[in-house]
Amino acid sequence: MTIIQRSTSLNNIINEKLGKIIVASNTLPITVTKFNETPLFGSPLSASRESFTSSFGMSEPSRDRESKIQIQINGHPFPTQSALETLMAKDEIEDWLWIGWSHCEVNEDEEPMLNQAIKEFSPHFEHVFLNQRQVENYYKGYCKNGLWLLLHYQMNFIRMQSEWWEDYVGVNQMFAEKIASVWKPSDIIWIHDYHLMLVPQMLRQLLPPEAAIGFFFHAPFPSYELFRILPNRKELLKGILSSNLIGFQSFEYVRHFKSSCARLLDLEVHPKGLEIFEDGSTHFTKLQVYPIGVDYNDFVKNLNLPEVARRVENLRKIFKGKKVVVARDRLDQIEGVPRKLEVFEQLLNDHPEYIGKLVFIQIYEPTVEEDDETEEQKILHKTVNEMVGRINGKFGKLSFNPIEYINKKISYEELSALYKLADIALITPIRDGMNLTSHEYVVCQKDSFGVLILSEFAGAARCLGGSIIVNPFSKKEIMEAIIEALNMNMHDRKLKHQINYNYVLANTSSFWGKRFLCDLNEVTQKEIMETRVPRANFQEIEDAYKKAKVRVFFLDYDGTLTPLVRLPSQAMPSKQLMDVLNKLTEDEKNEVYVISGRDRSSLEKWLGHLPIGMSCEHGVFTRQPGQNQPWVENPNSDVQWKDTVLSIMQDFEDRTPGSMTETKQVNITWHYRNADPDFGIFQAKELIAQLRSVANKYPLDILSGKKAIEVKPIGINKGEIVKMILQKIEADFILCIGDDKTDEDMFKALYNVPSFTIRVCGDLEEPTKARGVVESSSEVLTLLNRLSLS
Repeated sequence: MTIIQRSTSLNNIINEKLGKIIVASNTLPITVTKFNETPLFGSPLSASRESFTSSFGMSEPSRDRESKIQIQINGHPFPTQSALETLMAKDEIEDWLWIGWSHCEVNEDEEPMLNQAIKEFSPHFEHVFLNQRQVENYYKGYCKNGLWLLLHYQMNFIRMQSEWWEDYVGVNQMFAEKIASVWKPSDIIWIHDYHLMLVPQMLRQLLPPEAAIGFFFHAPFPSYELFRILPNRKELLKGILSSNLIGFQSFEYVRHFKSSCARLLDLEVHPKGLEIFEDGSTHFTKLQVYPIGVDYNDFVKNLNLPEVARRVENLRKIFKGKKVVVARDRLDQIEGVPRKLEVFEQLLNDHPEYIGKLVFIQIYEPTVEEDDETEEQKILHKTVNEMVGRINGKFGKLSFNPIEYINKKISYEELSALYKLADIALITPIRDGMNLTSHEYVVCQKDSFGVLILSEFAGAARCLGGSIIVNPFSKKEIMEAIIEALNMNMHDRKLKHQINYNYVLANTSSFWGKRFLCDLNEVTQKEIMETRVPRANFQEIEDAYKKAKVRVFFLDYDGTLTPLVRLPSQAMPSKQLMDVLNKLTEDEKNEVYVISGRDRSSLEKWLGHLPIGMSCEHGVFTRQPGQNQPWVENPNSDVQWKDTVLSIMQDFEDRTPGSMTETKQVNITWHYRNADPDFGIFQAKELIAQLRSVANKYPLDILSGKKAIEVKPIGINKGEIVKMILQKIEADFILCIGDDKTDEDMFKALYNVPSFTIRVCGDLEEPTKARGVVESSSEVLTLLNRLSLS
């Protein structure tokens, strides 16, 4: 068995080698180009290699002799790949395989050649082929025009179509089947980002339950108010929640995710994650923050290349005597490029002393081919071009432009040179998961001490404490930050840079990947190996039932004999339940007790005609088995406190929309199942605090149940009722079933008594005295029905 030891230092230690890591991502970490002729040197394909030799690899063209189609592949340094290669080099993982799409649109008959070319480039890559409809609907449609925009708060541009969703489901199924086809029991599955949110749930249908599945969400996760507008919001959440571990870039995104799950799926939120009960199974998903990093070695290697050093020197000669501000952005709405240009223009207007002394290098990388740009992207592209032309025309000269505009993808070598050159990096997206440009700039500024200006809405703002943090919507803040950076003395520059540099060096992509995989393996192994309450053994119970001469049943009602419902009045017994109870009571060896927190009138109305024993309000009133038996009140049921507690609960009912106060004959319960989840929990804590002050004056017990707070006289509970009944009966078969904390009193009373005790939907984070568990009330009925027929 693989054992993981978590060290107290920054570097976790994997004591034994992990199995193969199967990465599933929408995108393979390569660029694939299809062409009809051998590309000439200096063509667009090889333009990124015109000045430098890439340290990341480039394949020789693969040629199809019949069609004369050729395919060329360039490798790119993705943080995930860097992490896997580092772990592989250290012999900490057995192997890795990356399953993804190449983004090269080929015909179906050209797919075998593409797959062969990718395999020849690297045996670690497995290609998923998408046809033209899937590219349009799944990728360009649902992912880019729907999910991506919503996750980045671009509400004005979101579009949704039903056929897009159908292909999103279809492509996720393709990925799941591809993963399942290569998976082996020791493998660890690592799924990436919003493109594949349904894959974890699909894999649970294809693989054994012990399969280790992790999911990392690279993009921001929006607030519940935004996420709720998605038509398929519940399907997406349920899909990703089938993972053992879900990682996010920051705690803010974890909080938003928990809120969406609590409100949309009505799940109980735990400090470490979420527990899901679905389709007769229990599953706990851990949620954690894992800020991604970069492999600084890649950029250090580039900076040490003679060609890069020469390029830096040439750039310094070109911009001699000038301060250089660099920005690198994608062609999309979240980067806020027009606003940056407006700020730069305003800066030169207000501070003419910087004209001719300040250069802004804007790298604007296209995300798609020009022909595939959306209407919004075309407008954005045109706006930026016009703004750059206007500003350069206004403040430039024949020999100088204040804005150097690079509208193409550039090599990492050229990028390293520009990062090294720049005095300031201006990174101000209006929403971004992490934004690793900031990390890359910090690495390249090792001995130059450049100043980083960073948007507060980028995940990196929580990590790089030496940055100047700005609100990207405030032009005034951005301009003031640029001026502050331009005038910052060397001591402060060094200090701020050192803070950032220390963080980037410690939190590399390999550390990020190792930490995630360590935790995923740890969570999975814990779930498999931890000592937990076993599932109730129905056959063992049935065998003991058949041999017994005196049998006693102690059965809770809500959540045990009937499923939990939003309104207490809706929890009426089903016909199946009534039939089972009738059959059990027909056997003279059986005594059946329903021991509930419900009020007496409800139990009398629903079950009063049955010859069963009943206890209501957690033991305040009790009725012996048989027809027309009287109810007996517990002598300890003092109600002097009732008006005070009722007044407090009604006040909280008025202040908590969706909550309600249930007044029983003695006990009082405040329900908040229909309230806002977060506000309900907050108000419940406040209510308990106030009730404790009342409990100091009166002998009271305060019970915290499932979305309910109940107050009752002290010393009265279900366990005491069980003890009282057993004093009168010498039973050789005892079966006790309950579903929440209030039933633990019964389990405790029977802990040292030969008996079968069962917890329904036992909380994985909460200990129980029960000896067995089942997942639902339907299983309880199944067990009781088996016994009634024995």
